Amino acid sequence: MARGDVDPDASADLSPVIGADPLDLRLSLASIVHWADSTVVRREVMARVAFPIDDIGMFLVVNQLSYNGAMRPVDLSLALGMTPTNMSKIVGRLVQAGLTVRVAAPDDDRGVLVALTDEGRRIGQRIMATAETNMRALLSDWSPAEIEDLRRMMARLARVHRRDR
Repeated sequence: MARGDVDPDASADLSPVIGADPLDLRLSLASIVHWADSTVVRREVMARVAFPIDDIGMFLVVNQLSYNGAMRPVDLSLALGMTPTNMSKIVGRLVQAGLTVRVAAPDDDRGVLVALTDEGRRIGQRIMATAETNMRALLSDWSPAEIEDLRRMMARLARVHRRDR
């Protein structure tokens, strides 16, 4: 926005709506999610794992499949906040690149799952190894007891989240 668009008479509260409590869970979770969801972090991981195509959407699908196993395209769309049409295009590009394959869903006569190919799994393994390395670096000055406490609490939070969906 150009400086000329600034209202010289406007008074605005420039402080955050949320308080300054450094232990506020909302602030902590938001900070972690925004960091992990950032383009910079995604691009760094893509480079470290030698992701073969410069396409963040394709990378995110391989990442989801690496964590969750085969998924329905609609579930991938919901998990990644993409439209079904966009997901269909991304999956098509992943199939062409040899990283995923469409397979029949075993529990649905008309359903389709997107699954990683052997090459997609190799990339997924590199993504998981990179995530592990990054986590170890982030927690390098934590004690084993602190890490175990964090593991238990995060797993509990994830269980509650999955149960409430």
